[in-house]
This record gives sequence, structure tokens and C-alpha cells, in this order.
Amino acid sequence: MSYELKNYIAGQWEAPALELPQMVCHASEGRALFAQHSSDATQLERALAAAAAAHAAGEWACYSPARRADTLEAIADALAERIAAIAEADAVCTGVVLATTTQVAQICAAAFRAAANHLCNPPPAAVFKGPHGAVDVERLPLGPAAIIAPWNAPSGITCHKLASALAAGCPAIVKPSEWAPLSGQLIAEAVAEVEASGALPTGVFQLLHGDGVTGAALVEDTRIAAVSFTGGLGGGRAVAAACAAQIKPAQLELGGNNALVVLEDADIEAAADGVIAGLTTLNGQWCRALGRLLVHEGVYDSLLSAVRERLGKIRLGHALDADSDMGPIVHRGHLAMIEQAIEHYRSQGGEVIQATPRPDLDGNFLPPTLITGLPSSAAQEEIFGPVATVHRFSSDAEAVQQANETPFGLAGYVFGAEPHAWRVATQMQTGNIKINGVSMLNLHPLAPRPAWGLSGIGDEGVQETFEFFRGSRIIGVAARP
Repeated sequence: MSYELKNYIAGQWEAPALELPQMVCHASEGRALFAQHSSDATQLERALAAAAAAHAAGEWACYSPARRADTLEAIADALAERIAAIAEADAVCTGVVLATTTQVAQICAAAFRAAANHLCNPPPAAVFKGPHGAVDVERLPLGPAAIIAPWNAPSGITCHKLASALAAGCPAIVKPSEWAPLSGQLIAEAVAEVEASGALPTGVFQLLHGDGVTGAALVEDTRIAAVSFTGGLGGGRAVAAACAAQIKPAQLELGGNNALVVLEDADIEAAADGVIAGLTTLNGQWCRALGRLLVHEGVYDSLLSAVRERLGKIRLGHALDADSDMGPIVHRGHLAMIEQAIEHYRSQGGEVIQATPRPDLDGNFLPPTLITGLPSSAAQEEIFGPVATVHRFSSDAEAVQQANETPFGLAGYVFGAEPHAWRVATQMQTGNIKINGVSMLNLHPLAPRPAWGLSGIGDEGVQETFEFFRGSRIIGVAARP
């Protein structure tokens, strides 16, 4: 696997100008792989100018939906040839086991095919009749878009945003996370291959490597018409503030301190499986991971017993080892932050439960962790790791109160007899609630992915993200005096 990072600016590959002091390390082995790199002001300016010129020329925006869809399908084909490489890149950088990164890598091509299908099969347009004939309602690309990707599930998230922006007719500049840039590089190679065939005009797609300074420069530039960001609350607030100053749209998917509610009539074995999935999927480093486990007092002991048993059987190991159920934390800095949070809860009287054996490896390994003995009001912050606090409740009303007391609202889970679980789910103030199951994928591939409260602004989804990158224009003949 190549660790050479290159920007893609105005149809040309070039090395990022700046080498940063931080190293990207192999998450499972602890060894340094390569230095982080960043684009300088000259490279940023050239990319922004190329995106603005591509938008002004209007060639890509003027392609018919069918022609644009053909280009997206060609990109999907190029990505499909790189699934194994993308999956390995993400496993090495993020520590997520290869089986899961392969699942995420498959989303890359699927995202472009979904966007192409949406172009060819749009929902019916609204029809309005004005005082003198029809009113023309158009949906047009807003302009150059900045796409800022996270380090967790970076390939799938990048491709969803990029496919939507391109489908909408917008030039797009992608900035991968500096902690997991390799899959972004591979995605760029796939798009550049299609561009070289003549199916995509120069400047419509560009890749800039960099850190938060690069991301901020993109967001703050007046030539960027829309920003789609997935990341932490601090970064989201900075993006929102910059976009607010220019009154331009921002799509933000941020964190979530998600509740999993286990009702008295729940299937304990199924609920225990759900807890394990919530703790270990993407090594607990995903925005819809389990953050707070809320358990009816009548099944509290039996559920924790079942979860402990399962924790003891988890194979924590190298992300590229097919026998591993779970891999390491993305980097040592993030591991230290999670361990600090665990110690904080311990100092507040929490009892730490860790039953999974650690591997004899030098990577950033942390066993999935439960913390009991704290009031739910003391566990309001997202940890973003394989850690969940556990709290008792005695009634549905108390369960709902605990579930809703966090300022976040991204995901929720309820285990119980279905009619009962539905009643509780309808009272939870969060965007996506799954009953009797925990999984990384959405309930339906075309369903929106909402975010409430501090979890973000603007739904994501095939149609929702596509429409985010477009604006309305309405033309008609006015009524005469």
C-alpha cells in the first residue's frame, strides 16, 4: 500500500506543500506510517479558483441528468475495482476490523449508484399555476461545495457527500481527515480516472489534504457556496459559525450520546447482543454508537450478566486479522482522551467493567467498557469510544426522561415487546430509533438520517443530501395591476 499523499487540483496531481509534525500510525501496531501533510495557501487558492471557474463555466451543471448519471455510474465502477484497497486503507488507519471496513468500502460505489438512480428517477416536481401561465420552479446547484470528512468510516461518508454534490451539479473540493487520508486518496484516483476519460470537466472534483487549518480556510472562503461536514461538536460549531457569518448553508452531522433502552419485557439475549454491537461496531467510534445503557430494574442483573459473558468472548485484535471481532482506537491521542474520561467517571464513584482480554500488540487497544453506579445526569457528554454508562429505571416515564436528558439527538435503541417498545420510541427526542436491533446501516437505504439538538443540522440521505446542494429559482409572469 502506498503512503504517498497527493492533492488533485485542477486536473493535476501534486504533493501537499506542508509536512506537519503529527504522524499517522498503524492503529493495530503502533508504528509510524507517514507524516501528516497539508496544503499551503497557494494550493488552496488554485483549488478554489478552479472550482469557481468550473461553476461559472456551467458545463457540468448543464449536463442532462442522464449524462450526469452516466458519469456517476462510471465513478462507481472505478470505485468497485478499489474496494479491497479502500477497506485495507481504512483498517490500517482507523483500526476498524477489515470485515467492517469492507462493508463501508462497498458503500462507496453504492452511494454513486444511488445518486445516479435519483437523477434518473426524481420525485415528481411540484406544479404551480400563476396569474398568467405556469410558474417555473427550478432546482439549481448552489455552487462550489466543501466536503470535510471524518476519520471514522471515512470512505463511505466521503462518497455519500461527494456523489450527492456531483449529482446536484456542484463542483466539489474534498478534504479527508488528516488521521485517515488514504481512502480519500483512492477515491480521488477513481474520480480522476473518469475525468481523464472526458466524462467529468476539469475542476469539478478536487482533493486537498490538510488539517483543521485547511478545513477552516475552505469553509471561510466566499467562493464556497455550501459545506457538508461530519465530525465532532467543536469542529461543527466552528463550521456553523463561519457559515453563519456568510449566510451560507451548512450540513452538519456531529456526535451523539445515544441511549439504548432495555424494557422489562425485553428479550435479554437479543438486548445483550445489541449492547455488544453498540459498543464494538467501528470499535465504538461511530456517531450512532451506544453511549448510555438504560435498563429496567427488573432485568438489570440478568442483562449485565449476559453482557459480561459476551464481553469475555470478544476477540480484540489486529484490524487485518480475520479472527478479530474488534480492533484498536484510531490513534494514541484519542485513546488517552477516552481513558481520561473513564478515569473521570471512576473518580465520581463509577464501577468500571472490562471483561475483554487485551491482545499482545503495540496498538491502541481498549477493551469495550461499561461503567455502573452513576446517575444518568452525570453522563451527558459523548465519549466517542467503546464506553457506555449504565443506569437503572423503574418506569417507562423514567426511561424516557433519562433518554431525553442529553442535549444530543442522533440515534436511539429500544428493546422490548414491540407494541411496548414502539410506545417508548415515539417519546424519544432523537433522529433515528431502532427497535430490537443495533446495526451500522440505516433502517432503509432511502430513509433520511436526521440529527436533533447538538447532533447536527440538516437531514442526510440520498434525496436529502442531494437537495442540500441545490437552491430554488422560481420564474413566472406577475399579475397585472
